[in-house]
Amino acid sequence: MLVDKIIFLDVDGVLNHNAWYKWAMSHPEFFKEGGHKNIDPRSVERIIKICDETGARIVMSSSWRLWEFYQTLKNLNRIRDLRPILDYMVGITERTEDRFRGQEIKYFLNNCRKGNFMTATGNNLKKADVEFAQFPKYIILDDDTDMLDEQANVFLHIDDRVGITHKDVEKAIKILNESN
Repeated sequence: MLVDKIIFLDVDGVLNHNAWYKWAMSHPEFFKEGGHKNIDPRSVERIIKICDETGARIVMSSSWRLWEFYQTLKNLNRIRDLRPILDYMVGITERTEDRFRGQEIKYFLNNCRKGNFMTATGNNLKKADVEFAQFPKYIILDDDTDMLDEQANVFLHIDDRVGITHKDVEKAIKILNESN
């Protein structure tokens, strides 16, 4: 699989947010139906919409990632409301000493070109050959601002009070689908 469009995805503030926590805590019936209080399923649907309309794949840049991609997938697979995005995940950023997210993304783009990665389909983890384009288009969805100046045009600063919105989705699709 050739990956030429990437979403660098944060979880906290993007897929869960203050409005979601407030709603979830006031709807205990949601948890009886198997819902997970930490993830807003509507936000997950918005990420999937971006992927489906652009062909983008997800690289987890969140603190939710573990040290290895396989372990990250295995851990995220336990969270029912996150499972739909696992079909689109192709990697994680490595942690750098300074933990500066923009630097970790730059490192990923400069160093990760080809490999045998784990992907998830439903509850099954499987191996997939993934090759990254030399200069992939990308966006960064994050509520933090520790990005590099060179990433300003592809960074969508998500408001952690409301998470990813329809407006953010439209902007992400436009950036990923615009011609060079």
